[in-house]
Amino acid sequence: MKIVILTKRTFAHGFGGVEAYVHGFARTAAELGHDVVVLASAHPGGITHESRDGYVVEYLVGTSPGLYSTALWRCSAAAVRRHAPYDLLYSTNLAGYGAAMTGVPGPHVVWCTGRSLSHLRSEWHDRAGLRDLSGYPKAALAVVHQAWLERRLQRRVDTVVAEDVVTYAALRRRGCPVRYSATGVDTSRFRPEPVHRRDTRAALGMPADAEVLVMAAAINRQKGIGLGAEAFARLAATRPRLHLAVLGDGPDRRRLEALARAGAGGARVRFAGVVDEPDMARYYAAADIMLYPTLRAEGMPRAILEAMSSGLPVVATDRGGLRTAVRDGETGVLLRRASADAVATAVAALLDDPARRHWLGERAAALVREQFELRATVATLLDAIGDTSLLEHGRA
Repeated sequence: MKIVILTKRTFAHGFGGVEAYVHGFARTAAELGHDVVVLASAHPGGITHESRDGYVVEYLVGTSPGLYSTALWRCSAAAVRRHAPYDLLYSTNLAGYGAAMTGVPGPHVVWCTGRSLSHLRSEWHDRAGLRDLSGYPKAALAVVHQAWLERRLQRRVDTVVAEDVVTYAALRRRGCPVRYSATGVDTSRFRPEPVHRRDTRAALGMPADAEVLVMAAAINRQKGIGLGAEAFARLAATRPRLHLAVLGDGPDRRRLEALARAGAGGARVRFAGVVDEPDMARYYAAADIMLYPTLRAEGMPRAILEAMSSGLPVVATDRGGLRTAVRDGETGVLLRRASADAVATAVAALLDDPARRHWLGERAAALVREQFELRATVATLLDAIGDTSLLEHGRA
């Protein structure tokens, strides 16, 4: 099958959930024998084509990886037509809007990471102080406009793929032609490594008997990195073996890093920046608990699945679609309230009960192997797309 994937960003533009999803999907589809080309916004280095792990990326000159724009939609629609005929056009979020509105050949399937209107709360949580609050109306208007665009797009494509059960249910209630397809992770790379934990910790400069928390996300207010760091500081004063590793980068990194260094246990906090998959796997292997106290309405973050696949229980806030994999009392702890106190209490309970912590981690890894293994999820989705019954709705 010839597959054209349309996205705004790839690993050439940064490291995030969408970029990782596109790479994993394209690489796996190519391994399964499909012919895959990815169309993305212009490369920051100016190159126009690139081969990656069995698939080809074409970068669209004159476009930007920032906000969605008419330039991206116009150029991407033209590029899609150049690659016709194809068996599947698979686009991420609004990247396929231009193609859908100009009626490129089908079938066209859209991967959806969440519900835009739910990001009104996320934008609110991203504000700090009166000066930031003054920008909320403009940000809220942009969210509402994006939601309107998404609904138009979803009416024009053959099928919408939802990555989490909450988004899936919401789209079904609206009458969208929707299919749930779990985000997959490479379980051969992200796996429990208890026998290598001591060596991994030594390589990362952590004591063998440390209690290690890990967070992996964009470092902004919405992602709750500050909550996690505050919870760590509250525990670190009485837990001298407690360490925190923060993986990722973002606009709040400098501020939060300075606050963490100044707080209790500051010398035991490591902001590692953006790390690649092999290093992510090493950090997870060294850790005891994954923290994800997000304030944002998430889909199903890949970082959570990678940590779970590595055998870590997750302490997370019950936002968006996180409950797809983080099941309270089964694979981790879901918090109704996003607060440093709630996070600290949940973490302390797990650290003080190693048997329960290990049991949750084992259940987390088992769930990912059963339901979120990358090759299986991609193969299942492509098989379903190949079945004409998935596309029976046609275009509105």
